[in-house]
Amino acid sequence: MSSHGTSHGTKRKAKECPGQRKMTSFFCHNVEEDKANSEIASIEGGESVTIDEHLSGSDECSVERQNQKRAEFLEKFKPQKKKNNSGHLVGYQEAWEKQHPWLYCVNNKTGMMCSICKRHNQQQQNGEFIWSKIPCTSLRVDKVGDHAKSQQHVRAQAKENNRIAAEVNGGIRQAMANTVSLNREAVKAALKVVYHLAKKEIPHHTNFKDLVMFAATELGCEVFNRLNVGRNATYTSSTVVDEFLSVLGTQLEEDQLITIRASPFLGLMCDETVDISTTNELVLYCRCIDGDGKCQANFLKVVALKDGKADTVKGALIHYMEENDLSIQKVAGFGSDGAACMIGNRTGVATQLKGDNAKILSIHCIAHRLALAVGQAGNKVKYVGEVFKPNLMTLYLYYNGSAVRSEGLKEIQNILQEMELKLKQPKDVRWLSHDAATKALYRSLPSVLVHLNQEMGKGVVMARALWSWLRTYKAIATLYLLCDVLPHLSALSKCFQQKQLDLTEIHRAVETKKQVIRLARDQPIEGGRLANLDVDLSPGGRLDGLEIQVFDQQRQEFASVQRQFIDNLVENMEERFPQTELLAAFGVLDPGCLPNSMTGDYGWEEMNQLSTFYSDGHSPIDREELRDEWISFRQHLGSYRQKTPKDMCQVLSANPTLSCQYPHIASLYARMVVIPVHTADCERAFSTLKRVKTRLRSTMTNATLNHLLRISIEGPAIDQFDFDKAVSRWGSLRNRRLLL
Repeated sequence: MSSHGTSHGTKRKAKECPGQRKMTSFFCHNVEEDKANSEIASIEGGESVTIDEHLSGSDECSVERQNQKRAEFLEKFKPQKKKNNSGHLVGYQEAWEKQHPWLYCVNNKTGMMCSICKRHNQQQQNGEFIWSKIPCTSLRVDKVGDHAKSQQHVRAQAKENNRIAAEVNGGIRQAMANTVSLNREAVKAALKVVYHLAKKEIPHHTNFKDLVMFAATELGCEVFNRLNVGRNATYTSSTVVDEFLSVLGTQLEEDQLITIRASPFLGLMCDETVDISTTNELVLYCRCIDGDGKCQANFLKVVALKDGKADTVKGALIHYMEENDLSIQKVAGFGSDGAACMIGNRTGVATQLKGDNAKILSIHCIAHRLALAVGQAGNKVKYVGEVFKPNLMTLYLYYNGSAVRSEGLKEIQNILQEMELKLKQPKDVRWLSHDAATKALYRSLPSVLVHLNQEMGKGVVMARALWSWLRTYKAIATLYLLCDVLPHLSALSKCFQQKQLDLTEIHRAVETKKQVIRLARDQPIEGGRLANLDVDLSPGGRLDGLEIQVFDQQRQEFASVQRQFIDNLVENMEERFPQTELLAAFGVLDPGCLPNSMTGDYGWEEMNQLSTFYSDGHSPIDREELRDEWISFRQHLGSYRQKTPKDMCQVLSANPTLSCQYPHIASLYARMVVIPVHTADCERAFSTLKRVKTRLRSTMTNATLNHLLRISIEGPAIDQFDFDKAVSRWGSLRNRRLLL
């Protein structure tokens, strides 16, 4: 056996460091020499003897022979490759590391691990951490190959590639952007699910994950499978759903604020309510003009108030406007429900706002005014306020509180071939709910009287009292009168609740209804129910055989009730709908009010009033310039007789020629259409709020509540929403949070 390298190395070492012990220490640097030294010590009886001393003994030999004997001796102690029963070579081989750079040995070559799996703490499919935390002790080449192909190593390698790409492409932000880009369609689909749940007022936390899983597994929507980018990243948690909701709501709000900020004038509306969690909530709405000249009412926000004082409400309004860069100087009108804290002469919200902008017109909601006018007119008539209305409520409660009585009434209605109608609840706090209550009773009157008579025979005291009241001529005639009058006022109330109602339509609509109501003062309205009362009471009529008490005294008493009620109603309407000079001056801008023959001074007085009021402040109007514009513009009104002021505002905005010639006229139209004449939009928001924030969702935060209300009220149809923009917004949101 020849070993030239070893021989030359030995000679060099011998010359540099003479002495056998020093040469022996040079060679004893590996495991084989350590094992050989241990064997020599056992042979020599525990004495510390070097390999060369043991091999030479007393014999003298050449250096080459000594090296040969040394190599043969060490060969015994080299590790031998062993084969197991299956024929595999066992034992760690350093050559494996050249083929698999991630492989390295541990525990003195008794185990091996994967550096990539260890870096990413990757576990196996069975949940164990072999190769990543626990060494693999099966030292076979086939085990190394199996690990390279395993899902554990493949997933760890994918994470390692992403880590390397993140370092190259700009860190965590770029890595997250790549992830969102890969799952863009899945995120877009998830956003659509959240938007649909919010739009339909369905709880989003409890339904989002189930709906996504159902769509993926049962409906074949494979796009949702791409949300699962890992065992711990499924993007269906409540945190992610809140992020989706926040992105959608914020996007709607920002698009809305762009339109509001661009509007030349604004109209504010607010109202208060108490939600299910006994939190005092202030609902804010705004009327503005969009880029096409159309007037629109937009939901702004729900603000939680500590109390309902005027200072608190005003502070919430100003804070919201300053926070969103909205100027109080652009506000042309303020609408409220007429509560003292809103329109009080000293410290009311409207009064305080006028301190910041004297050109704000305060409007008491016309729908509230109409309800108050009707309610107070009835209360001023003793019989209506103290007898008829309480008994009407008692009758409703009599049937609403018992399923047996309701079913009994239905049986009578079927026998008499009447419609199966339930009695309605009359409430003063609801706008003209007495109209629905009286109509339901009128249509079911024969059935109600028959059923009360049966209940009275069973000894029910309440049935006897109600039957005794309802069978009188005075009660039935009052019911017929209300059924004739209230529908006109109810229709007027619905007209007042339109989103696009403007100032000029109010006075004309109120005057028309007052003329109709006056006709019912001394005689029944022609063709009305009261006019047919005697026919119903005559033999063969719908009330024949019901033992109705008809006396002359009762006829006289009803005639007095009729006159008092109509007089009070007309008086209250005139008192609560005054035609103020400034609001009347806006009427000259209505093409429908243009006379057939226009005099030379037509509209001058109204233009003087408007120019005087708006001579300073935001977008001031010059009197002489407005007068010159009006002389020419009124000639155009003749060709727009079928248009409303809202239409004229849009015409001027869409026609650059007209808007350039008549800038002050266009400014007046813009002010006119944004002045809020009702707060019905706030009432609709109350209804939505109570449907969204229920007892089971009473802990909902105001931020989440605002997003849900904004999507439910203002959100367009799902096919009109820009979800691509929402996906990008959500990606940016996730990146910012990761960097934090």
